[in-house]
Amino acid sequence: TALMANHSLSLPFWEGFLVSSMDVEGNQLQVRLIADPQFPLICSNCRAHAPLIHETVWRTVRDLPMAGLSVFLSVAVHRLRCTSCRRCCTQQISWLDRHSRVSRRLAEFVAHWCGKLPIAHVCELTGLHWGTIHQIHRQDLERKVAALPPPQPTRLVMDEFALFKGHRYATVVLDADTRRVIWVCEGRSREAIRPFFAWLGKERCRNVLAVAMDMNTAFDLEVKYHCRKAKVVYDLFHVIAKYGREVIDRVRVDEANRLRHDKPARQYVKRARWMLLRNPANVPSDQAPKLAELLEANQALMTVYVM
Repeated sequence: TALMANHSLSLPFWEGFLVSSMDVEGNQLQVRLIADPQFPLICSNCRAHAPLIHETVWRTVRDLPMAGLSVFLSVAVHRLRCTSCRRCCTQQISWLDRHSRVSRRLAEFVAHWCGKLPIAHVCELTGLHWGTIHQIHRQDLERKVAALPPPQPTRLVMDEFALFKGHRYATVVLDADTRRVIWVCEGRSREAIRPFFAWLGKERCRNVLAVAMDMNTAFDLEVKYHCRKAKVVYDLFHVIAKYGREVIDRVRVDEANRLRHDKPARQYVKRARWMLLRNPANVPSDQAPKLAELLEANQALMTVYVM
């Protein structure tokens, strides 16, 4: 359905262009834009006035949806012969990045909602392909990271996370004070994280006072080698988990072996593993008397449990 005929409309969000026609085709709004002869032509390379047109090409660009319709712009883009930089360059368009197939305001809309919604939901919202959304989101993040000042951490947090199934891991390093991610790399070995300390440099390594981590030996050794002043702080979860596995379990097994001639008592100790490893506040009410009875009868288990 043709919405315009023999008319040109100037709109502020398509600066420098006039709407020559608008057609609705299904759920799409097709808009044809031609250059406004009153608007100066600017070289995108040197930003100088360049009135000489070398050629005109038509570019299809996606814009923000209007009235529930996907908007497709057919834009007549001039390539200019610039006398200042002596190059043939595309004209500068304030609302469209160079070589982009998405308008700047649509890209800003996508970047905003990618920070709040999954990419799949933004695809449904805009009608753009997943790869296009991902590229816009990545470029937005790169711009934001590039604008940040260089980190000057004094306290670090190091952790690992799984990438895929099959024990493939990556390492992330954060500034504990600003909560800013300052390094991510694949792997969790000493060789994998060593480039981080090389990037940090000797001066900033000397300023690091503390590093929180799980009980990863590679992290521990690299921190002690590069950050001599830093104190290593193990997180409480892994300390308690390791204590449960290596101390409480070991004592429980030893006590079960000591009671090998008293089979009922031995079975009682052997089957108490998960009861001993539970947080006291999480012990079920029906097991609390059994736990109290076990600890009262066995001094070694009582000692490690209280510790």
